[in-house]
Amino acid sequence: MKPTSSDKKQEPELERFAQEVFSSEKREDIWAIIIAVGILVLSFGFPEQIRHFFTQTLYLF
Repeated sequence: MKPTSSDKKQEPELERFAQEVFSSEKREDIWAIIIAVGILVLSFGFPEQIRHFFTQTLYLF
């Protein structure tokens, strides 16, 4: 079965959408790594304050 003209038109749109989604996920991953490294660096400088922040200040309901 040969692809129709509407199928050919839809393929580039799907590829563009997939690239946008993956670039967004990559951006989120980079920010998560930056935040994690920032917390790691702060924990070396201020270990007691970081522990207090995560145990007392920041909590889940």
